[in-house]
Amino acid sequence: MKQTFITLGEGLTDLFEFMTMIEYNHQRIDKIIYFHSPQAENKKSSVAIIMNPTTGNHFQAFYIMINAIKYPYPDSNKKFQMINDCAEKFDIPILGIDVQPPQAFHDLSLYYNYLI
Repeated sequence: MKQTFITLGEGLTDLFEFMTMIEYNHQRIDKIIYFHSPQAENKKSSVAIIMNPTTGNHFQAFYIMINAIKYPYPDSNKKFQMINDCAEKFDIPILGIDVQPPQAFHDLSLYYNYLI
């Protein structure tokens, strides 16, 4: 099965697109994962929608916003809360894991391989 990250931006318009994807595709979504990098200088988190594989398990899409959210602990923030509220509305599981920041990798494709 081919697994592919589809990169969205990190701005507010991208956040609204991300939330719209949740709303219109919630039946296909497996989970939402936050990739936290609290040890990084900028303390940012990335967030991804993990889709269920397509019929026949040929393809699985991961829609990701890289470094789009301020690290939400101990103080939460509006973007983090908006995504969580949207996911909870559709009963989508939310996970969070600590990872190396994308800047630790020479190429974005190496970062994606690391996450998988």
